[in-house]
Parts: sequence; structure tokens; C-alpha cells
Amino acid sequence: MDAIASVASTVAAPLLRHLTYVLLYTTYLSELEVQVQKLRRQHKELKHTVEAAKRSGEEIEDTVHDWFARARAAMEEAQAFLRQEDRERVGCLDVYSKYVNSQRARSMVEAVREIRRETFDRVSYRCALKCNVSSAAREYVALESRNLVLKGIMHVLECDEVDFVGLYGMAGVGKTALVKELAWRVEKDGLFDVVVMATVTNSPNVGRIRAEIADGLGLKFDELTEMGRASRLRQRIRQERRILVILDDVWGKLDLIQVGVPLGEDQRGCKCKLLVTSRDLNVLNSSLGVERVYRLDVLSEDESWGLFEKRGGDAVRDPSIQPLAAEVAKSCGGLPLLIVTVVEALKDKDLYAWKDALEQITNFDLEGCLYSPVCSAIEMSYDCLGSQELKALFLLLGSMGNGCSTRDLLVFGWCLGMHKHVDTLADGRNRLYNLIDNLRAASLLLDGQKDSVLALDVVRRVAASISSRVKPFFTVQRNTELKEWPRMDFLRTCHHIFLDSCYIRELPEMLECPNLKILQLNIQGNCLRVPDNFFVQMKQLKVLSLGGVNCTPSLPVSLGLLTSLHALYLCKCMLENIATVGEITSLEILNLEKSELRELPAEIGQLSNLRLLDLTDCSSLGVIPSNVISSLTSLEELYMGNCNIKGDAKGSKRQNVDSSLSELRHLHQLTNLNVQIEDTSVFPRDLFAFGKLERYEILIGDGWNWSEVESGNYKTSRLLKLNLGMDPSILMDYGIKILMANAEDLHLAELKGVQEVLYELNDEGFSRLKHLNILNCDEIQSIIGSTEWAYHDHAFPNLESLILHNLVNIERICSDPIPAQAFTKLQVIKVKGCDRMEYLFSHSMIKHLSELVEIEISECKFMTIIIAEQRQEDAIAGQTDKINLINLCSLTLECLPSLVSLSPESSINATENGKDFSSQLFNDKVEFPNLETLKLYSINVHKIWNDQLSYFQNLTTLTIDGCERLTFLFSDSVARKLVKLEHLLISSCKFVEQIFVSDENMGNLQFGKSAPAATELVPIFPNLETFVISDMDNLKSIWPNQLHKLQSLESLNLWYCMALEVVYEIDGVKTSQGRLDIPLRTLSLGHLPKLKRLWNKDPEGNIQFQNLFMVKATKCQSLEHVFPLSVARDLLHLQVLEISDCGVEEIIANNQGEIEAALGLVFPKLISIKFFNLPALQCFCTGNHHLRFPLLNKLYVVACPTMETFSKGILRASILRKIYLTHEGDQCYWEGDLNTTVRKLFNRDHQARLSIS
Repeated sequence: MDAIASVASTVAAPLLRHLTYVLLYTTYLSELEVQVQKLRRQHKELKHTVEAAKRSGEEIEDTVHDWFARARAAMEEAQAFLRQEDRERVGCLDVYSKYVNSQRARSMVEAVREIRRETFDRVSYRCALKCNVSSAAREYVALESRNLVLKGIMHVLECDEVDFVGLYGMAGVGKTALVKELAWRVEKDGLFDVVVMATVTNSPNVGRIRAEIADGLGLKFDELTEMGRASRLRQRIRQERRILVILDDVWGKLDLIQVGVPLGEDQRGCKCKLLVTSRDLNVLNSSLGVERVYRLDVLSEDESWGLFEKRGGDAVRDPSIQPLAAEVAKSCGGLPLLIVTVVEALKDKDLYAWKDALEQITNFDLEGCLYSPVCSAIEMSYDCLGSQELKALFLLLGSMGNGCSTRDLLVFGWCLGMHKHVDTLADGRNRLYNLIDNLRAASLLLDGQKDSVLALDVVRRVAASISSRVKPFFTVQRNTELKEWPRMDFLRTCHHIFLDSCYIRELPEMLECPNLKILQLNIQGNCLRVPDNFFVQMKQLKVLSLGGVNCTPSLPVSLGLLTSLHALYLCKCMLENIATVGEITSLEILNLEKSELRELPAEIGQLSNLRLLDLTDCSSLGVIPSNVISSLTSLEELYMGNCNIKGDAKGSKRQNVDSSLSELRHLHQLTNLNVQIEDTSVFPRDLFAFGKLERYEILIGDGWNWSEVESGNYKTSRLLKLNLGMDPSILMDYGIKILMANAEDLHLAELKGVQEVLYELNDEGFSRLKHLNILNCDEIQSIIGSTEWAYHDHAFPNLESLILHNLVNIERICSDPIPAQAFTKLQVIKVKGCDRMEYLFSHSMIKHLSELVEIEISECKFMTIIIAEQRQEDAIAGQTDKINLINLCSLTLECLPSLVSLSPESSINATENGKDFSSQLFNDKVEFPNLETLKLYSINVHKIWNDQLSYFQNLTTLTIDGCERLTFLFSDSVARKLVKLEHLLISSCKFVEQIFVSDENMGNLQFGKSAPAATELVPIFPNLETFVISDMDNLKSIWPNQLHKLQSLESLNLWYCMALEVVYEIDGVKTSQGRLDIPLRTLSLGHLPKLKRLWNKDPEGNIQFQNLFMVKATKCQSLEHVFPLSVARDLLHLQVLEISDCGVEEIIANNQGEIEAALGLVFPKLISIKFFNLPALQCFCTGNHHLRFPLLNKLYVVACPTMETFSKGILRASILRKIYLTHEGDQCYWEGDLNTTVRKLFNRDHQARLSIS
């Protein structure tokens, strides 16, 4: 009976389970509908998160993209199934159909649930910034001695044994220039994945150093403590496999742990190497403990003379001077800074000056000072400065420290009476800029922007040394703590005190400084209070700058005693009652920028000598009493950007603003004005004062953001932004017309009643305008439309950029004939959403655009050509129709559905060849010999270029996306001409079957159907580094017989190419030396359902991929294996291998039918392997080979049900201690060794499946 019962239970259990599918048929369908609805909501919510991340400029994680793809596929499959069920349920389903469909529904429910259960630690990440090592930033002079040191450091950085390298040399020898060059080279050559650089200086600010490194890594700190931020940086650096950290200009011991740079074991684990520069060898050896030190010596005599002669020109070749010049060059000690400084100072001097210079350089000696030659040379250059003004400015720079702003220099120089015969601040600013240019020309200042001044540290030290003898000063380094004040006897002689961004615990009750002219106290934080008697003994003070102090409820009483004060800064201060300021009638400059102040007191109106008032970013300022502004009759500069003036008790906000602005008409000396007026109705009319403005930033109307003004792409003296949607009549105002006529940067939005910009807005031709931006103006039809302007020379003669957005009725930029000087300086033009435009440039206009650098056109529905056909009268007159845009570097064409060609000739010629219309984008009528970037998005042309075009030789970046009429991209002839191409992206060209087409098969496009012959080793794209191909539905071949010609390709990405069956076709590939090394480093494949193999056959060692360090493949269901045996044998640099959702049975192919000897396969750098959802994977390699993974420490094996063992041969993974069983890595398993663990996992899962079934 027991046996019968056992048999009955064995038979009944499966029957009951199968019957359950029939009984729960409706339940499973309902549950599927519920789960799909929940997944759809989850999909929508995650999409919102992704979109928010994209708006913040972040990149989306690949796992998120993969989740979206799987979620969409699951929802589509479920919806199709449910629709089919609805149709079938109209009739009567038989039991078997219910069983099958119920079983399928249940499987779908589980699949959807599995997708819904997936979570993400994060959905996006911020890309790291590249190290700023452009050619301009490197300032590297390729001299033989420098090249030898450079190559030596690069060589040692390649060695695994050395992680910490130092470079030392005296000031001005060129250490910074050399390491910048090195950073650029190692990153370019792929020696390191990431290079970050930070400047330490002699007063190291750990927070700033850490921030510079973090910026290079794209890291943002959320931690509040210094220790937390250091730990976060250290953790982030460990995530990089190969990273070089450069710490420049280290002066002493630096706690790298406190900074957050990993050392010792951490350092070697993450392959982080350090390069440090210093002036002192002891700093490198004793304080930092570097492993290898390099010295950057001074130049040899030959190199010194070569540099000296190059900078001195004809002056040093004069027979009477040349012998002395050679002696001077030799006396410079081979220091590049010395050489350049001296030759620039002497090249226009007479013989006696050269003799005197040689005497000074030879004999001037600071005892025991290593830098005596440098100091003597720089001081000599100071003595040679042509005016007392230059000398005074140089000494002021020395006392202020590095990184001075020209705005501060202007104020300090003005108040000290440095500039003679200068009556206005505007004249003083011009004089200052000229003086700075002269100091830069004398090589005493570094080149840079106008808003800041930088000098080499040694130069500044010499300036400070001289200044301390002439006018004693006191300063401390920025971001340091002032522990004690100088002695009283020193303070009595002190002329300047600069304490910028310092930490000061407490101020003394009084400072006795009877000779003090400048006092700068910019304190970190808003807590420090100034004692009432602090200024009693500073009667000669000219400039007082207080920053970050608490002056509530009122200012110190002694401030009113400063009767000689000319400039008062109260920036970032907490203020309440500042009426005391009104007592300082000598005041000429008052700056309250970014301070907390509710009301400007009426006493400010007593400052009859005030020339500058700055209220920028005083967002809490509520009231400016009436007649205060108008009382400041000497005011030259008024800054009120982002100053939110509200109404007072006696009037509304509108009345108060209107009153303050109307008072501008009384300021007859006003030359600079910054103001933002959102309500156009309060804008004062007929302000003749605007006619005298030399500099202004004025925003009128809503929609403008003041912060964009401060961070704009173009820095100009006169900026005007008008949004006249609320009040178009303001265009008729005299003051507005003056502002527009004088503007250098003009933004116009929502203009009403204007059809032609030039004729209707300015009858003087906008002769000063450099940048014009027009957006959302429905009625504008042209920029220059009236033919009478053809005979004027002053229509936009200085315009550099033109941006037109959403001008739905504009038909053309200008009508023919075009004014003679119009657009001759135009460099950038961007047009978007101008649907009625049929072409962008008339033929006569394009002839004016010789300076054009960038063209960007997008979303213009009816634009058919870019350049219109030549007028008949021009052709009759014999004008050439050839166009050469010699300076054009970037061309972007996006979403132009009607575009057929760049100019009419290509489409006309195409129609003559046959009945079918065929369009070609480029032709020989228009050339861009220096084009570097070409981006084509959704352009419906049949062909991009022909074989005869030769003007794309400088192209470095090419993007082709959504061009659905293309059938191929490159012929051999075209490909060979793109010799500088570095980045290539091809996407969504659905009719392209082949990227490369041979010249002989251009007619029938049958390339690749017959067995190809061996091809010659002629490189194509010899500098191509990255190649991305995606969403190419019909692409069948990438580079048949072209593999050997792509000799620089480092990164290949293939995604969503539904017809692609093989990546590398190596038939017929011929190498010149018997073996071909491919430099590919990263290979990423995804959603290639027909891809069978990466290589169509085993290259058998003739082609090697030794540089591969990362291979990823996902959703390649037909993929049989990843590596042929010969390729796997040479993967010496492979570090990451990730395969998911593919049909692979093995990773390394086993040559079927051949008897193979057991090989030793070593993967010396492989650290991470991830196998996800590989239902057919049996093992890593079915051959009886010996495998070694000395660094493998991460192995994921998830949903690989047929993987019985990892390897059938001998296997060693010496440091691996666990296998992760989930995507998240929260479950792991280990049984002594790798093969045993995999076998037991297989047996365990097999038993589990058997028990379920």
C-alpha cells in the first residue's frame, strides 16, 4: 500500500500543478496587468529622475539604460500578449490553450516583478574635468635638455616599481611648464587614464589643493569636515585604475593623508602615482620621501644663446652689441626667466646699458641666497622700467601678493595718486591696463585676462623685497590665520597692510599706524567685530577695505575720523546703520557689494566727491531714499546689478524704483552703469545721461539672469539686454536708442512691430556692436533688409557673433547687395528655429565672412541650402563663384529636414546624371581647409562628400546622426584624406550597410560580397582614437579589410546594430612586418542580436590586441564566444571583462576538431570579471589550458545555469576569495578554490531546479 501511495503522490503532484495553471488562468492575467501598470509607473518616475540628472549635466549609468531597455521590452511583450489574449477570449479557449497561456502569463509576471525589484544606488554621475593642459597653458619650450628630463620621467612612470617621483630646480627654470607638458603627453598617450594637477605654493591651503584634485576627478564633497573630505577624495582616487596626481610648487612638508591622496598600499592597489615639483631637493627627499628624483638644470650655453637670440632679434646681432650680449646671456646662468627678462629690458638700449647690465648681473649678490642671479636680473629689469608709474605699480603688486584683481589695483592706485594727469576713473582704468601691458611686455607679469594680474613667484618676491625697503608693508598668505600682529615700531612705519581672506580671532582696540595708507581686512566669516577706537591712529589712511566683518548695529565711531579716506569697502559685511559714512566727505569710492543692508541712509547723499558706488548683489537692500542718488553729482560709476530695491513706507516699490532711476538724469559725470530693471514701465524715459556712458551692463524686462552676465562667454564693456514683451514702446525712447547704438553686446527678446533690425532699430548701422542675440521675435523678417544700406560701409562692421533663435518669420539675414563692410569680422553664427529661412547666406554675404569660425544651424524646417546661388548679375560681372571659408573650424547642422546641399551646385549636378534626384551635402564650390569639427544630425542628404574633395584634412571630430538617406559614409579615397580625425560617432543611419566602400565599388556598392584580395598597408584615420556606432539597423560591415589601417584606434563602441554579425573581418589583411599590433584599449558592445563573433576567424597571432584593458558585451544573443585563442593569449593589459545577456557558450574559443596542446594563458592585470544572465555559458574555456589570474579579486557569476566549471585545465586565481551571486554584490559564495566553488554552485542550483520541477 505504501508503494501505491508513493506512486500516486508522485503522479498526482505534477498533475495538480499543471491543473493549477488552468484554474488560475484569469488570476495570472489580472496579475500581469497589475504588474505591468506598476512597472509603467516605476518607469515614468525613474525617467523623471534621469531627465533631472541630464539637466544638471550628469551622465546616466549604463545599468540604468539597461534597466530601461529591459523594462520597455517586458512591457511591450506583456502588452502584446494581453492584446492577443483579448482577441482569443472572444471565442472559447480550450484547456490546453489556457494552460499554455496561463503558464506564459505567470512567467511574465515573475519577469516583471524581477525588473521592478531592481534598485539603483545612483542613476547618474558627473564627468570629471580634464586637466587644463592645452598648448597655451603648457608654455613648454622644446629644448633638448627639457626633452631628456621629460622622457626620463615618462619612462619611470611606466615602471610598476616606482610610484612617487620628484622634480626639483630653482625658480624660473621651467618646472611647471615641463610637468604640464608631461601631463598632456601621458594622458594623450594613454599611459594614465586620469591626470589631475594642483598647485601647492609656499602657504599650502589643504582645502584648495584637495578641491583642485577633486575638480579634475569630477568629485563634489558633501562631507562637512576636512577629515571626511580627505577620506572621500582618497576613496575616489582608488576607483581609478591608472591615475597620475601632480603636486606643483611644494615648499615644505605636506600631509598627503590630510589632503586625501593615497599612499603606500592604497597607492599601489589603485595604481596612483605622484609627481611632485619643488625648488628644494630636501623637501622631496626628507619631507616627502619620494622614490625617484629628477633635477631640471639650467639651460646649456648654446640653448641659452638660442633663446636669448630668438627673443632679442636684430638688437643682439648688432656687431657692437653681440659680444656683450653673449656675455650677458652666459651671465644669466641658463635660467629661462632670467634670459627673457634681461633681453626684453635691454634689446632697445644703447651699448652703455648693456655694459652696465653685465656689471650688475655679475656683481649683484645676495649673500647665501640661491636665487641671487634671478633677484639681480629682476631688480635690474625694475630699474630699467620706463616710468615711475610702472615702478610704483610693480612695487604695489609686490606688496599685495599674487592674483591681484585689476579692480583693486585701480582703486589703490587712484587713491594713492599713482596716476598723474588722470581726471576720471575711466581714464585711470585705461592707464592701468596700459601699465599692465607694459609690465607683461617686460616679462615681469604673466599673460592673462584683464581682470586679474599674475606674476611668477620669484618676480613677486623681488618686487616685495624692493617694496619693503621703499614703503614697508605687512601681509600674510591668503587663507591662513593671523596669530599675532607685528611689533609696534614696525606698525608705526608701515604704509600698507594686506590681510586678504585671513582668519583673525580678534582685533586690537587700536592700531597705531600714523603712516598707513591702505588697510585691507577681508576676514573669513561674519563674526569679527571692529572696536570703536580701532582707526583713531590712522589719520593718513586712503583706502579701507573691510570684508566679512560684523558692523551691527552701527559702524565704529572712529571711522568718522578718517578725513583723508578716499575709498571704503564694506563687502560681505553685516550692516545696519552706516550713516557715519556720510561724514567722510573725502570719500570717492564706496563699495557695499554682497553686504547685508536693508536701507541706504540719506546721509550718503552728502558724499559730494563720491565717484563710484557699488551696490551689486545687495539683495536685502530695500530702500534708497529720494534724492540720494541725484545728490551724488560727482558719481562716475554706479553698480546696482541684482539689487532688489523695494518700496519704503512713503511709496510703493514702483515709485521708489522709478524715483531712483529717474535721478540718474542728474548724474552728468556718470560713465559706468550696471542695473537690472524687470518692470519696463518704471524705466525712466529720455535719459540723456545714457549718451555719456562708456561702460554699462543694463538688463531691461523679465527673463534675464544677472549671474549669466557675470559668467557670460563674451566680456564686453557695453552690454544691453531688452525683453520688450510687456512694453514695446520703450524702443522709441531716446535713451534706449543711445544704449543700442553704443552697445557691444546686444540681446533682444520678444520685439513687437519690428521687421528689420538694422533699418528700424539703428540708423547708424550698429558700428560698435560685437555680439547680437535675438530670440522669440515673431515679426522680424531680416537683419538687413533695405537696399539703401548696400551703399553704406558701417552696417555691422565689427560684429563677431550672431545668434538667432525662434524667429519664425525671418526669411533671410540680409538682402543683396550687401553693404561693403557688413559682417567682415563675424566669427560665430548660430541659427535655430527660423522656419521660413530657405538659405542662411546669400552668395554675396558669404564672400564677406572670411573670419567665420563657427556655424551652427538647427531646427529650420524649410532650409534647403546653406549658401544661395550666385546672382546672375554677379556672374555676368565675372565674379568667381568659388568660396573658401579659411578660418571655419566648426560646422553643426541639426534637424534640417529640407536640406539637400550646402550650395545649389551639388544637387543640380546630381539631377543631370539621371532621373532620380540625389543630393550631396558638400561640393568643390565651398571649401573649409581648416574645419576641425563637423556635426550632422537628422540631415536628409544621400551623400556627404565625393572622392575629389580634399579640404577635410584637418577634421578631428565627426558626428553623423540620424541621416537616414545615407547608404555609406566613406570611400577609400575620402577616408585616406581624413588624416587628423580623432573622434568619430555614427548613429541612426538606417540605410547604411557599410561604413567604408572601396573606390572600385562606388557605383554598385557591392563591396565585400566577393572574397577580397590582400590590401596594401595604407593607413586610414591614422589618428582616430574613439569610434562610436549606434542604432544602425542595417549595418552589416564595419571595416572589411580596413582593420590594419586603423592604427591609432583606442576605443570602439557598438550599440543597437541589428544586422551586424562580425566586428573584425580579417580576411585578406596583409601586414608589412608579419604581425599587426592594434592599439585598441576599450571595446564596448551592446544590443547586437545577430553578432556571432568579434573576429570572423582566429588571427593566429598575425594580429594582436595587447592593449585591450576593458571589454564589455551585453544583449548579444547570437554571440558564440568572446576571444579567439590567439587573441586571448596576448591580453596582457586586460583589466575588466563584463559579459551579460549574451548567448556565449565559452569566453575563449576552443578550435573544434583540432587537437590542441595545453597552453598557459596568463591574464596578469585582469582584476574584474562579471558574467550576468548567460544561459548557455558552460565555462571560461573548454580547452584543457592552464589559466592564471594573479590579480583577479572580483568575480560575478549571476544567472549562468549551465556553467559547470570555470576551466577544464589547471586554474590559479591566487587572491580571489569569493564569487558574487547578485548584481549588487550583496550575496557571495566560496568553497576553497574557483573551480570547486563553480561546480558546487552548479550542483546546488541544479538540485534546486530539480526539486522545483
